[in-house]
Amino acid sequence: MRAAIYVRLSRDTEESTSPERQRAACGALCEARGWTVIAVEEDIDVSGFSRGLDRPGLQRILTRLAEFDVIVFFKIDRLARSTVDFAEIMKLSEAQGVALASATEPLDLTSSMGRAMAKVIAVFAELESDTTGMRVSSAHEHLRREGRYTGGRVPYGYRVAPNPDGAGKVLEINPEEAKTVRMIVERVLAKDSLMKIATDLSKTDIPSPGHTSRQTTGKRSASKQWYTNTLKKLLTNPQLLGQVIEDGKPILRTDGLPLVNRSPILDMDTWNALQNELNRRANPGGKRREGTSLLRGVLYCQVCDSRMYTYTGAKGQVRYRCIGRLKNRQRTGEQGACYGPSVPGKNTEAHVTADFLDKFGDLPVVRVVERVGEDFRPQIRQAEEALSDLEKDRYEHGLFKGDDGALRYAMQYAKLEERLASLKERQRNAKPAGVEAMPTGKTHAELWEEADIAGKRDLLLNAGAFVHVAPARRGGPKLDTSRFSVFFGEDGFIRRADADGKGTAPVIDTMAEEMDGTLF
Repeated sequence: MRAAIYVRLSRDTEESTSPERQRAACGALCEARGWTVIAVEEDIDVSGFSRGLDRPGLQRILTRLAEFDVIVFFKIDRLARSTVDFAEIMKLSEAQGVALASATEPLDLTSSMGRAMAKVIAVFAELESDTTGMRVSSAHEHLRREGRYTGGRVPYGYRVAPNPDGAGKVLEINPEEAKTVRMIVERVLAKDSLMKIATDLSKTDIPSPGHTSRQTTGKRSASKQWYTNTLKKLLTNPQLLGQVIEDGKPILRTDGLPLVNRSPILDMDTWNALQNELNRRANPGGKRREGTSLLRGVLYCQVCDSRMYTYTGAKGQVRYRCIGRLKNRQRTGEQGACYGPSVPGKNTEAHVTADFLDKFGDLPVVRVVERVGEDFRPQIRQAEEALSDLEKDRYEHGLFKGDDGALRYAMQYAKLEERLASLKERQRNAKPAGVEAMPTGKTHAELWEEADIAGKRDLLLNAGAFVHVAPARRGGPKLDTSRFSVFFGEDGFIRRADADGKGTAPVIDTMAEEMDGTLF
């Protein structure tokens, strides 16, 4: 009989069923039975439970079943860790007339009773695998609650270090990576685009979250390239707050709040401000189009007060034109009084840019940064949910039985109620939101030189740029600058609000509060 030997081991360090021992036992069985070994396949460091039948060595045997008469393995749990997988292997082998033989278990798999006994053994193998998995998972959760590092991917901003309080390892802040995180957060709160931040980081020697220089275990990329998705995942990871994550969710304490057992990189106020800014950008109505035209939202038609947008003319040159006529026809079915005046894009942008830099190029830029107020409502909601879950555990699930159980229930309930009352009190005295002027240390001209198109447009809009474009004169020059009425500052903000139909009163009130003689 032609025999194929199959060897599997989840970890190459497991001595009791080492590959050498498995091969020796299977080879001895083949020699005793007079079988000719024509193939030996191995799956080392491969889990039989999580991978199922998707194991390279096993698949090589299953695709060559026509060449074998018997498949020999050390024990049933080496061949399959679940009853379903074992039944499927038995079905495939029987269809090809191939027998199964265990080198250490006295089973005759050619008889109905032998196959039934093999399935029973497979059931217990599956149970053992499940029990082991639960035991390992429980041990890992306990270690995480104790602040220990249990392996796997290291969160960006942290590094593995010896446990100063005993055995094992812990995660501590990586100063260089934490500095990078805070720099990124500062730029996001200053309204820099994720695309611009990623591009700037990729030009430096700062390793990305996937680079080999910053990970201690597992497979990773050696690229220093940063991407916007990389930044989004990094900036929305609650591990920056020192929280412990398991299966993608924070581990909760007995009071229902996230477990924090390592030093946070960001404080809660900064985290809330960061998430608010990212949520604002995620809103489709608030997204800034990358590569947008410089004067979109700046140029307005003097005839109908509609915004002017870019289009490509017959000779491939970009122009701005009013689409008020088209919008009026779509809305009322009539042409309207506006004929849709247009201006050359490149020359118009150069004229407005020169005017802007002449007036504000030497002035320093001060960014107005929103200061997010304290908000304890999410934590209040978590505490309330924890109270509800605790009540269900006792009165619906039958936990906390006996006098000792009732005492433990009362202590946990009292602790949660105290926590909830404290949070509600803090919410009543929460610090309100506000704004803060942050000097950038640069002039408008310097920022203009560094910015992309979208960034330059932001500088114009933040300066209150508003340009009214009058109809062209017959036979006039290619760029008649007398058609442009350019406004900045308070006058520009008010005119833009009026043209957009938003009302000028809120703008006037805001200007009275924020304008102090310098441009933001």
